[in-house]
Amino acid sequence: MSGMPVALSFGMGIDSAAILARWLVEPASRTFPLEQLTVVTAMTGDEPDVTRKLMERHLLPLMREHQVRYVQLARASQAGGHVILDDSRAPQRMIMRGPWRLSDELMASGTVPQVAAKRRLCSWRAKGDVLDRWYAAEFRGQPFRHVLGFAAEEARRALRDQDYATANRRPEYPLITDWSWDREDCDAYLHALFGQRWSRSACGYCPFSASRRGLPELVERWRAEPDVGALALALEHTALALNPRSRLFGKLSARQVVQDHGLADVQRRFERRLDHPGQQWTLYDVRRIIHPRRDDPTSKGAAWRSVGIHHTGSRREADEAMSWLARKAGVPVTTDQYGIRRAEVVARGAVFPAVEHCLAVAPAGAVPKQRAGFEVWWDRLLSEQQQAPRSGFALTIAA
Repeated sequence: MSGMPVALSFGMGIDSAAILARWLVEPASRTFPLEQLTVVTAMTGDEPDVTRKLMERHLLPLMREHQVRYVQLARASQAGGHVILDDSRAPQRMIMRGPWRLSDELMASGTVPQVAAKRRLCSWRAKGDVLDRWYAAEFRGQPFRHVLGFAAEEARRALRDQDYATANRRPEYPLITDWSWDREDCDAYLHALFGQRWSRSACGYCPFSASRRGLPELVERWRAEPDVGALALALEHTALALNPRSRLFGKLSARQVVQDHGLADVQRRFERRLDHPGQQWTLYDVRRIIHPRRDDPTSKGAAWRSVGIHHTGSRREADEAMSWLARKAGVPVTTDQYGIRRAEVVARGAVFPAVEHCLAVAPAGAVPKQRAGFEVWWDRLLSEQQQAPRSGFALTIAA
């Protein structure tokens, strides 16, 4: 593979930082000249500021010293594509945000990051897709060595990644195959080299951050940068309004983390967001169809959601619209432990397929959306389950 370009997918976290730092200060650790190396980062737009500070204090000076090419990218828009934020062999600063942020997508969809079988779906949208597009444009079918920072304990991730190897993309995992370094080894190396601990690279609302190992660092990150925690609370608040089961960390909510660890400044900044004079509020109409699992009809399978908008205005106006519609529907308005007001029009049944329908007031931003065929399924299931719309309740959704 002599002379083949080398691309390091650089997530700015402990593992990839250890690879890059060792390559720069220990030439014997690599099998290529630095002229062949391109370091590439795709920004989510929601990295904490500590990541920027570490990069600008330690790794950017090393890259400038060795004239290593560093490309900073971001997703161009919700529709896709990518933009180049900087492409330099003498990078001067980190550009942490592009025209699109991952939180923009989550706000628009009214969800927290989606996790399926431990796959990082949001990471693919914000990073993987952006990197793939840049690699395709840069190398144009030319073979290249693609280096990823999977630590020794992440062998399964490396095996899965092997499925995406192609004739031109030659994946490599030096922490696993060459050095046998786990995350603790990477952390110790960076600490010895730079004299300070390297922060994990993750958005402040990453659903994987609240593990037993990661929670202490998450708490300290929110304590040091309370606006990061306030954003996590804001995303979770709207997601919970549209689905009361959408806690940020699965069984654990972001709000509970804030309460348990006395993060009063995070809570204050979140409440300030909600109470801001310019904050618009929406009365959302949320319907959901829960299908059975194909292999087990008694268990929950795929869920389809329809989000509609009845009214957008001040919080008081949205609350008044909720009260009026709830009276028309003959259902009570309740306030849950998160301070979210909702009215349950159709409760979820115990047998699948099941339907549910509610009204909820939350900050504006989530867009109306439903998949093709939803109305046909909805009408059929309501009919089969003999659940007619509540007397006097007329659904009027503003597109």
